[in-house]
Amino acid sequence: MNPQDVLEAFDLLPDWEDRFEFVAELGSGLPTMPGEQKTDANLVKGCNTRAWLTAHLSGDAPPRLVYEADAETPLVRGLVALLLVPFRDKTPAEVLATDAAAFFGPLGLEKHLSANRRAGMEAFIGRVMALAREHAAHP
Repeated sequence: MNPQDVLEAFDLLPDWEDRFEFVAELGSGLPTMPGEQKTDANLVKGCNTRAWLTAHLSGDAPPRLVYEADAETPLVRGLVALLLVPFRDKTPAEVLATDAAAFFGPLGLEKHLSANRRAGMEAFIGRVMALAREHAAHP
C-alpha cells in the first residue's frame, strides 16, 4: 500500500473505530518476522509494547532499504505497518529525506492515540531513520 492509498482510505472511513480496524488490517498483511530477529538489538526502544525493526539493502540498482518489523499486539503491529508506508521502496538517502510528519499529520492519528502510543510512534520513526543512516554510511 502506498501513502496515497492510505490517505484515501482514511478519508473514506467514517469514524476512528473504522480507521483503527483498517490499521489492524494493515498489520495482518505485515510478514511475520523470524524469531531469531526478535532480539534486544532489534527492539525499538521507547515502545511500551515490544516491537522490532531491522533493515537490509536490496539487490536493486540503486539499493533500496527493505524494512522488516513485528510487534506483540495486533494494534501495534498495524501501527508498525502504517509507520513503514512512507519509507517503502526508497534508498537510504530518500528515507532520510522523507518528511514523516507530512504523511502522518493529515491522518490525524496523534489526536486519537495515547501519549504512550505517540511516543512509541516517534521512537519507531527514529529507529527507521537510524537504520537508514547506518546503511547510507555503509552501503
